[in-house]
Amino acid sequence: MKHWIAKLAIYIVLLYFFILNTAWVEANPLYLQQLNTLPVVENLGSTNDNIEENNKEELPPFREIVKQINKPEGLFSFYCNQESGKIYLVIKPEQLNQNYLATVTLESGVGEKGIYSGLPLDDFLFYFRRVKNNLHFVIRNVKFRIKPGEAEQRSLARSFSDSVLYSLAINSIDQHNKNILIDLDDLLMQDFPGLTFFLKYSLQADYRLDKSKSYFGDVKSFPENVEIDSIYGFSSLEGADLITVPDSRSISLKVHYSFSQLRENNGYIPRLADDRVGYFITAFQDFSQNNIQEPFVRYINRWHLEPSEPNAPLSPPKKPIVFWIENAVPPAYRDAIREGVLMWNKAFEKAGFQNAIQVQQMPDDADWHPADVRYNTIRWFNSLDAGFARAPMRVNPLTGEILDADIIVDANMVRSIQQQYHALIEASSLNNNPCQESNRRQGAEGRG
Repeated sequence: MKHWIAKLAIYIVLLYFFILNTAWVEANPLYLQQLNTLPVVENLGSTNDNIEENNKEELPPFREIVKQINKPEGLFSFYCNQESGKIYLVIKPEQLNQNYLATVTLESGVGEKGIYSGLPLDDFLFYFRRVKNNLHFVIRNVKFRIKPGEAEQRSLARSFSDSVLYSLAINSIDQHNKNILIDLDDLLMQDFPGLTFFLKYSLQADYRLDKSKSYFGDVKSFPENVEIDSIYGFSSLEGADLITVPDSRSISLKVHYSFSQLRENNGYIPRLADDRVGYFITAFQDFSQNNIQEPFVRYINRWHLEPSEPNAPLSPPKKPIVFWIENAVPPAYRDAIREGVLMWNKAFEKAGFQNAIQVQQMPDDADWHPADVRYNTIRWFNSLDAGFARAPMRVNPLTGEILDADIIVDANMVRSIQQQYHALIEASSLNNNPCQESNRRQGAEGRG
């Protein structure tokens, strides 16, 4: 009986929330020809200013700073000093002015009032821009675009700006390969995701970031992405009305950052949305189109599925959608979750794909993080007052391609469904046995 209740709970959660991530089904036969993805306007302020000759000697020698420090290699390299906790980020010259995707996830919360583990905080395109002795961390403006070569391209660049989130002091430059060294504290030991406002809104109390209580957790670098954990300590003089922490005047939140290489030419073909069918969309304004009533272009957010056998009526995809069950999910529910996810393969068969979705179990000793943008995960969290499940997804903001989806399920939701099930069973048994109900009433009256 318990296993059946678990299946019922998980099926309801997954069947409802998984569809939010799968706007692939060919209900819209309109506009199937290839669409040219319009490039993001290169802002005129994104030129690469070289450091002046007379400023070079002001920077400490690169090798002097990084000597006897561990260096994880990957998309971005880091120099990590285990004793001091100091971490330096290395930016290569060829990595300047290149698009990268940032995804930010609240990895640990307080378990009430909207501050829950696994919630997505932000995702955006960014690039590094060097201006003299500073490195700008710039959020790319993807809301306005124009076809390359158009006369209006320069005008558009002047009209709509990117956002310089931080100006980071360059600590040193390697004179051999021109690699740039910056202190990671300057970037990610700030209130990067805007948690101060988030706490003010959710808890109705003023909290401030306390750097003396903040530090870095795991820092891992892979060929196409880097994964960083920042643990932020927040302090408040008055505290908040929280019952899930020992003392609400001080709380700690872990934020997971994933910075990844954006594959802009991977063969994915955007598809225009049709307002006759509901989709999650990626929208922008195309100022190249002067002969239409409005400049908006709306792409469907969907998975990149390609048939391995294009001429076959039913073909496995070249790259299936793989969901990983987090190792924190109770073992009693894992089989039910797997069955619920795999049920969606029947829907994808209608679109010509066989076994489009696969499910795997995250090992207990996995060396990757559930918030890693390379992995789609089904995660479990506990709270005092949530009782919901969500299916946030991260997409390529240029094309609408779904890059990552993480379904988060609150244990309270499953408990609530179990309670409803037992209540219905009890009511049904009483309706089928009126004598039992009569005896129950008589017993209650006698006790009264």
